[in-house]
Amino acid sequence: MTSLALRYVLLAAAVLVLNFLLPRLLPGDPLAATAEGGLSGALPALTSQQQAQLRVTYHLDQPLASQFASYVVDLARGDLGWSISRAAPVSQLIGERIPWTLSLVLTAVVIAATSGAALGLVAAWRGGHCDQALVGVCTAVAALPEFLVAMLLLLALSIGLHWFPLQGGETLFAPPGQAWLATLGDRIVHLALPAASLVVANLAAFVLLSRGAIRGVLAEPYLATARAKGLGEWRVALRHATPNALLPVLTLFGMRLGQVLGGAIVVERVFAIPGLGLFAFQAIQARDYPVLQAIFLVSSLTVLLANFLVELAHRRLEPRRYAA
Repeated sequence: MTSLALRYVLLAAAVLVLNFLLPRLLPGDPLAATAEGGLSGALPALTSQQQAQLRVTYHLDQPLASQFASYVVDLARGDLGWSISRAAPVSQLIGERIPWTLSLVLTAVVIAATSGAALGLVAAWRGGHCDQALVGVCTAVAALPEFLVAMLLLLALSIGLHWFPLQGGETLFAPPGQAWLATLGDRIVHLALPAASLVVANLAAFVLLSRGAIRGVLAEPYLATARAKGLGEWRVALRHATPNALLPVLTLFGMRLGQVLGGAIVVERVFAIPGLGLFAFQAIQARDYPVLQAIFLVSSLTVLLANFLVELAHRRLEPRRYAA
């Protein structure tokens, strides 16, 4: 347990370094857009003296090592910095947007994992044409990127059939004093297509992995023993085969979370969801170092935490393997 915690502490330290360096690899001056009046050009341009003062404020006049030291000290104090492009605390901006992204990503991963495991069980247990059809469909769907899936769903269900809202996280100009249940329902409807885009793009991985894991335990002697006791086929599948095949799916859940977070950037852009993905896209355009550092940090630590919990679950479910 100590070695596991130490490994993740070292990974978190590496994440801090990468979070600091990645925004600085972008071409362009982080103050250029602000100095010229913002991305829209609607703000007054900054004078040379004001630009110099901003460089001092954001430590951009210092060497990289000094900038990194200031970044770590600020993080230790719980300070994520001040947005260059929005002139607001980064923690406030992140706090306003993170619920959208977390609800979208967690919903998509949970639905993809559970439905994928169920379909994989059906494919492995039934075999034959059912298995071949599911594998064929999953192989084809796995080649579709999130962007294409999102655009197809948007064109078909929003623009074509008008079943879902075109964009946004909630209805604009909602009646004041609207009941919380109505607000929740409105947000669920707005997030349905973005979540479906991420589910479709990630479902195949869970189906194929769970199918392979189930097929791997079909020949185990304990299944023959269960059948000899008179248990039905689906009871054998659900009570005896499935629990022993879920560990790979659990591992994929943690691994896939990072990929879904990356896909959320594209999906939020397509559907104009006011989450971290759309915010990251805007911050990249503005070269807003503090915002990008915070988004990378939150995303990376979320993935690390998910993988840490998955590994703890592995150790609990297979104690003999880790004791050895």
